[in-house]
Amino acid sequence: MRTTSFRALVLSTCALVATGCDSLFFIEAEAEEICKAEPNVDFPAAFPGSADIEYTLDFPLGDFDDVLPEDTDVETELRLRGFEVTSSTDLSGIERASVSVVKPGTTESILIGEYRRASTTPTQSIRLTGSGAVNLLDMAREDSLQLVFNARGSLPTRDWSARLEACAGVRAKANYFDLVF
Repeated sequence: MRTTSFRALVLSTCALVATGCDSLFFIEAEAEEICKAEPNVDFPAAFPGSADIEYTLDFPLGDFDDVLPEDTDVETELRLRGFEVTSSTDLSGIERASVSVVKPGTTESILIGEYRRASTTPTQSIRLTGSGAVNLLDMAREDSLQLVFNARGSLPTRDWSARLEACAGVRAKANYFDLVF
């Protein structure tokens, strides 16, 4: 796991009387990029014509929430910077792939990244791109999130392994007004 540029700021957002904002202060925590790699993920051989595979990756947030006040609502955003699958096996049969984050305690997931095959040229790597910032409600208080990788298409017909690497940025913002006054 690699974490870079963690910062926490207490900022004055606006003058309450001058602009009518409902919050005078807020605290913001941001991890610009958290990465996790799993170097040897094994996938079974697929029967010819098989359609999909799924793999769940535990994505650590670490002590990201330590700076957030306990009894306040938190707005959380996650932005997928990249999700890469690299193998010595040809992956050009994968037509579509997605990465979703599972809401803790549920089976509900939120799509955070996608891949669509552009050509049938042999390739040993696919890269999923983020679909923009996703509001994760109060998930910043979790130690880790579950990312679910799903790939569809004509999958390799022999056992194969791949290196998976996920990188994301996380930002959380809490209203500090209730704690100050």
